[in-house]
Amino acid sequence: MAQKRVEHGPMVNGRQQDGRTDRAAGLLSRLVSLARREAPKLVSFGLIGVLNGVVNYAVTVGVTLAVLAPLALAGNDLALGAAKALGWAVAVSNSYLLNTWFTFADESGRRFGWATYLRFVASGTAGLVVEVGSFLLAVRFLPLALAAIVPIGLAFLVNFAMTRLLVFPDRSRREP
Repeated sequence: MAQKRVEHGPMVNGRQQDGRTDRAAGLLSRLVSLARREAPKLVSFGLIGVLNGVVNYAVTVGVTLAVLAPLALAGNDLALGAAKALGWAVAVSNSYLLNTWFTFADESGRRFGWATYLRFVASGTAGLVVEVGSFLLAVRFLPLALAAIVPIGLAFLVNFAMTRLLVFPDRSRREP
């Protein structure tokens, strides 16, 4: 009895490949294209994030030293939490302004709005939840010094993705 050869895909290196290889290559190609297209925005978003890390630190430490310490509240957890929350709020607000004006200028039209601001704060809050949750998981398996770094990168990617997709979507790629 003769065996019939069934064609499922192209020949690569003398071996027949199935459609999964083509799909994987297509997905990889789309991901590389997306990364190239989004790289400048990712870098800008990251630089603004670093700047706002400094803003957060400066506001938190500044309020603690200039306001809480003279009032003998520098050891009060509630007061310190409020100082930290203020630092975060100022940094997130500054981040919204800078990302609207620079990183996502094309998408935002450099227009500020409460709805966009609230979506930005929500995406930042979700990133914070991812960072804290992944830190609590990572610290169980990694040394503290590494466990504290890994979640920052993960939260950065989540923040960028949410900001890009939900706060400042690319309207030029949508169908009319």
